[in-house]
Amino acid sequence: MAYEDEQVSQMVGTLAEAGRPLPAAAVGRLVADVSGIAVEPTVDVLVAAAAGNRLLLTALLEGIRAEGVTDGPGRARTPRRVQEVVRAMLRGTPTGSWQLLRVAAVLGRRCQLAELAAMTGRNTAQMLPDLDALLDAGLLDWAGDDLAFRYELVWWAVLDALPPAVRQALRADRERLRRRRAVAGAPRVAEPSAEPVAPADLRRRIGLRSASAARERRPDAGGAWESFSGVERAIARLVAEGMTNRQIATRVRLSPHTVNYHLRGLFRRLGISSRAELVRHVPLSSAA
Repeated sequence: MAYEDEQVSQMVGTLAEAGRPLPAAAVGRLVADVSGIAVEPTVDVLVAAAAGNRLLLTALLEGIRAEGVTDGPGRARTPRRVQEVVRAMLRGTPTGSWQLLRVAAVLGRRCQLAELAAMTGRNTAQMLPDLDALLDAGLLDWAGDDLAFRYELVWWAVLDALPPAVRQALRADRERLRRRRAVAGAPRVAEPSAEPVAPADLRRRIGLRSASAARERRPDAGGAWESFSGVERAIARLVAEGMTNRQIATRVRLSPHTVNYHLRGLFRRLGISSRAELVRHVPLSSAA
């Protein structure tokens, strides 16, 4: 059931008052207080994607309780309530803002302004009113010279709101555009690399080595575990079980690209270079 207009207006009205993101402990308590929600890696991933935003968390938890968690394109699908709240944030904005946001979502969590202009057939000056509206609403932000979705959950919600046929058609347009840009010599937008395909015996050795390290690991003396987001903890636990990126992706309902993205972020932040080193940051008491 869709939100009543008054409910949506009240929720969106709190966006400006959301303030600083909730700390991880407060998010955990909020999830625990909502009856009917099973704490599992899939829920952890969705909660982590809200990045502590009170408005998004409220819509997410209400949506999970009412709709459950369902499979989506390579990950868990965002509840319709989150999609409705994101759409409601653009009420009263230029009519092209929602169109621009959907095209940006297909280009990725982060996209080049020139690529967005080429996909929409508009120049930068023509896009300015819509860009201003999306930036003012807190849906997009600047990441250097690129545009980026401020919240991963918003990015997923916009993608999930697209009919599958439209999403596929836009992705086909995106690939045609990128091929033309590559031929013309324009730099291609970098995308997270997929997990390398290793021979079966090598994958087994990696799994056995990780499982052995998991049995021998020590509690995380440096406290890095406390800094991990929900999705990072879920992925790290499964790495400690000896799972490959593809196995982890299936378990937490993310794409292998996204799992690899999170792992590379952890490696960079912790100053490590292997899965075995990551396992040592997973406390022995952490349930898998």
